Amino acid sequence: MPRIVLIAGFEAFNTQLYQQAADLAQQRCADLDIRVFCDRDLTTQPDTIATALDGADVFFASLIFDYDQVLWLRERAQEIPIRLVFESALELMALTQLGKFVIGEKTGQKNGGMPKPVQFILSKFGSGKEEDKLAGYISFLKIGPKLLKYIPARKVQDLRNWLIIYGYWNAGGTENVASMLWVLAEKYFGLTVGEIPAVIETPNIGLLHPDYDGYFESPKAYVEWYGDRQKG
Repeated sequence: MPRIVLIAGFEAFNTQLYQQAADLAQQRCADLDIRVFCDRDLTTQPDTIATALDGADVFFASLIFDYDQVLWLRERAQEIPIRLVFESALELMALTQLGKFVIGEKTGQKNGGMPKPVQFILSKFGSGKEEDKLAGYISFLKIGPKLLKYIPARKVQDLRNWLIIYGYWNAGGTENVASMLWVLAEKYFGLTVGEIPAVIETPNIGLLHPDYDGYFESPKAYVEWYGDRQKG
């Protein structure tokens, strides 16, 4: 049974949301073993996390910056086959590997095993220095999902999947995180999950009302809706 270990930093308040997403993912795909933690757990229950990481198939981390935690995780996650690290300390992000897509450099490979077109794109987000190159990935992540339609599916499939996975994660919410887990289950473990919903977009700025299903993306839209509601 494939095991995914998800650790989110600076987001102890979201741990329940991620656990709900894991439960939702397992409802459709019972063959997934998903363990959810926050960075605080690295201090309070390190043995539990170490046990979860031992033999895991996927290591997923976000917003991990504490230096001691980074070193601790690097030591225990570096041999896990799939490693997805977003918006964290560069030393941890360098572990990222999804199939043939690799961020950090492999031993004996100057360019980390990435296709040359991908190296060219990423070179536009930083200088040639290693620390700048890794920082460039963070910038690339912000616009990467919008470039999916321009990326050939067959030649750089793992890069596409990396961007798809980040697109779900960045959008947030229980449904999106569950869909992200289904993408991993289907594409990398051959599990049957059924139709995977598209990303549920969340605006950067918006208004909410308990009686409205969705978001108002401008004050004008809210005022118009509220006015119509009052008339009704």
